[in-house]
Amino acid sequence: MVAEGEITTTRTRALSVALSVAALVFLVAGVLLSWSRAAVLALPVILGVIALVLAFRARRSVGGRPGPAVAFLLAAVAIIAPALTVIGVILAGVFAPSATYTLTVDSPEPVTVIIRDGADSTTEQWSSGRSISLDSSQGVVGIDARASEPTAVISCELVRDGRTISTDERAGSVDCGYNAGRN
Repeated sequence: MVAEGEITTTRTRALSVALSVAALVFLVAGVLLSWSRAAVLALPVILGVIALVLAFRARRSVGGRPGPAVAFLLAAVAIIAPALTVIGVILAGVFAPSATYTLTVDSPEPVTVIIRDGADSTTEQWSSGRSISLDSSQGVVGIDARASEPTAVISCELVRDGRTISTDERAGSVDCGYNAGRN
């Protein structure tokens, strides 16, 4: 006959494993669906800590399923997986291939130019025919130019590693950009 304490221990371990699996599923779903970073990283850690506490409380009993090693292992993975995700994202950015971009704007008058390099942007005043080159490993690079005179025709060109990838010519403002997910 199974003792009542053994049933409680089995339920506690099963709850620990269920919380660990839920934490890992939430982490994977959050990363794939681009949910809020705070929620994607914090909730799995919290669930993993709760699972670890439950696994620790149920450690004394040798019987029951799942075993204590499974409960501890899954709780530890649920806690460590968000940290490994962050490290993977950082390393992917560090080791991303870099490309050389040439950003060119031509206008009959000075223009206000916004240069996008990933999440960073800089604003400058450019005169006619100005261009710059930059090396970037970012997935989004672009240039946005606006003239103070709305009828002034402005053109822009974005060249990546010698190949033109975006051009635009309009009155008042232009936008040339590269988005790795779209281009």
